[in-house]
Amino acid sequence: MSVLKILVWKTSEPVGDPDVEVKMPSSMARWVPRMMMFVPRKTKEELWGADADFDAIFANIEQMMSEAAAGGSSEVLDVKTKDAHVKVLIEK
Repeated sequence: MSVLKILVWKTSEPVGDPDVEVKMPSSMARWVPRMMMFVPRKTKEELWGADADFDAIFANIEQMMSEAAAGGSSEVLDVKTKDAHVKVLIEK
């Protein structure tokens, strides 16, 4: 089974252990869009921009995760801001 992993550093560079580490079985990926409603709009805009279309991003998330997992460990997203660094990975 593959795992969705989200790593967050409170610095702009991913140095040392992450400040936050989230692991979720890929089978739970369908819940990600619902969980995004708990992320404040301002935070989403700061990380991804005001025009990020999360409906489009998550429309086929299960398929995207399956394809990424088929290739082994895969980095899906890497977001860097002046105050944080976020990486989203799929691991087998």
